[in-house]
Amino acid sequence: MGITIAVTLGVYALVVGVAGAVIAGTGARNTVGPEVEGLPTEPCSAASGSQLGSLSAMVATASFSEVGSSCQWYVEYSDGTQGTLSVRYRIPTDDDREPLRGESNAQDQYAEEADALRDGEDGEYWTQEILEVRDLDLGDESVVSHYRTGSGELNSQAEVLVRSGGVLVSVQTTELWEQASGRADFTEDEETLIAIAENALTLVE
Repeated sequence: MGITIAVTLGVYALVVGVAGAVIAGTGARNTVGPEVEGLPTEPCSAASGSQLGSLSAMVATASFSEVGSSCQWYVEYSDGTQGTLSVRYRIPTDDDREPLRGESNAQDQYAEEADALRDGEDGEYWTQEILEVRDLDLGDESVVSHYRTGSGELNSQAEVLVRSGGVLVSVQTTELWEQASGRADFTEDEETLIAIAENALTLVE
């Protein structure tokens, strides 16, 4: 069972669940999670200070579980869009949320998610419209995709997805959902997103 530890401006809370911490400021680089095989204990260190500064990042939130660790910031993108930036590390799981640590499991999970980032989705209740996508030379296999997604009002997002051995690493941008316009343009920030993904890989390779 995991433990949640939320830390905000000196206020501490302990809750049964998933471990996490919220730190005021841009980096939260001293936020350390539990030791879990294959997952970094300091996901917020995936982004450098200069990278976070270029996005006016603030309020880093780190989360930890037995199958993943992540960090999220509130940011302002080059086109003025207010949104979030997240870095996530994940181990594939079975239907009971038990970790699947074989590399073939990560390959299957990557293939499924990468296909969605390339082809999108046009369902009755959910749309994912791909605007631009290309493969990258990061990790064992990787892709970057810009798209709009949602039901009703669409939300602009971009994601760099990378597989490194048995771990999936993703760097994702999104508009704030309450301000979703579907017109945000993250292409000017793509180089920063890819650089953050490259940094993120050093924590698992």
